[in-house]
Amino acid sequence: MKPQIFDETQPLQEILVWGEPGIEALLGQLLPKSKSLFFSYYEVLEARNEFRNMRALVEAEGIKFTQAKDAFVRSVKNKQIPNEPKNIVELEKALLQRANEHYETYRENKIKDFSSEGIKGDIDQVFLQIQKEIKQILAEDIACYGEVGAIRLNYTLSLSQNLPLANIFYGRDQSQALTDKIILSALKWEIRKSEIDIFKEALIELGYADNLIQIQAGTLEGGDIVLLGDTCYVGVGARTSMSAVKNLCLQLGEYLEQKGIQIVAVVNKRHAAEAETHGVPTDEHMRIMHLDMFWIPLSPTLAMGYGHEIDQREVYRITMNSGMLITEDLGSFREFQAQRGIEILEISKEEQENFATNLLNLGNKTLIVALSTNTRVIKELEERGFRILSAELNKLVNGYGAVHCLSAPIQRKR
Repeated sequence: MKPQIFDETQPLQEILVWGEPGIEALLGQLLPKSKSLFFSYYEVLEARNEFRNMRALVEAEGIKFTQAKDAFVRSVKNKQIPNEPKNIVELEKALLQRANEHYETYRENKIKDFSSEGIKGDIDQVFLQIQKEIKQILAEDIACYGEVGAIRLNYTLSLSQNLPLANIFYGRDQSQALTDKIILSALKWEIRKSEIDIFKEALIELGYADNLIQIQAGTLEGGDIVLLGDTCYVGVGARTSMSAVKNLCLQLGEYLEQKGIQIVAVVNKRHAAEAETHGVPTDEHMRIMHLDMFWIPLSPTLAMGYGHEIDQREVYRITMNSGMLITEDLGSFREFQAQRGIEILEISKEEQENFATNLLNLGNKTLIVALSTNTRVIKELEERGFRILSAELNKLVNGYGAVHCLSAPIQRKR
């Protein structure tokens, strides 16, 4: 089995996702936003329903919807995991105890988060609700995966680390298909680092062991990689480092060049410098954390973009020459696109913050957008002949990500 991704705008045939947010996301609601990487709070049960609705939209278009979570559970069902709970009763007790630990540790931080964001909720009531929902989601996991599968899944995601892997459902960041290879990322923040090993197990279970390329220097996240035409664009800033782009070129640059594809880094120098020193993510960094948060191709000659951020970015071509890495300054991102005949459909700051660019391109001028509230953007897209489907991810976007962040295309028709 081989992946096949040669252009972000070609007809989509299969996407890889993690799956619905689970108990790990519930536990994440008890962490301060500086650790969880979320807005202060969102309703996980409603987010699970939103994910199911997104899946229905995708499958209604005849696209295969593959869940890495299912593959991971298959991969561990016959493996003994050290220190795992012996039964469901023990697992539930451990999950409730972990929830209580997070609540006691971070209660005052959450009160401050709620106040600063104007959230009227009561963290004590949230904690009580989370306790009930842990039991509900655990019952659903048992029904889906059996007792052994539910134990190993939830122990791995919620109990095996100091912090729950609450962001794992944003299933693009951990891996990204490039041509017939899959790049395994190197995630920046501690709460997310262990996601890579889990996705690696899932991808091996899915039959992609021979296609995997693992980043070995710096940090790189899948939301920063976009393949369009003869160019692999890699955003460099709050999450992805230039050292990782160079490592990608060392491992795959000559292979991509043989296929007529160049690697260019799209760099916000200020964010890249700040990312090296900041101990926690800033709100500005979170809102422009990846390339797909402010720029996305719609067709070979049209991209949607937030002009202010586009104008902060400079482009550098990274190539190999006689075993040496060469970095070439190609000027501004806006000029680079103009030279390549790419028109930019400009969006406002408000539309960018409302996840306008974080859409899934199905090809054939069909797009799944996160929210129907970007009415001006949707109207312009429809006037340009695009068919628009809305996933209505009102809760899922509270992790600073939307449709594009949730899905990693793995097969597109060339």
